[in-house]
Amino acid sequence: MGERTDDTSPEESFASAQDIEDADDILFAHPPRRVVRWLCGCGEDYPCLEVVYARLVKAAATRPDEPR
Repeated sequence: MGERTDDTSPEESFASAQDIEDADDILFAHPPRRVVRWLCGCGEDYPCLEVVYARLVKAAATRPDEPR
């Protein structure tokens, strides 16, 4: 069960020194960032299509400049 199946010996490194240096550069250039987004009650990004539609209907029905 603990037998190795690849060609490398335990003394050999998986990555070269250049690979490790390149990986450090990549990790430095790509730091994590926090992303915040709003979710609708239905689970989709807010505003979902239903909310957009409802806002359009309400805006069209309650225009203050239109006579009743």
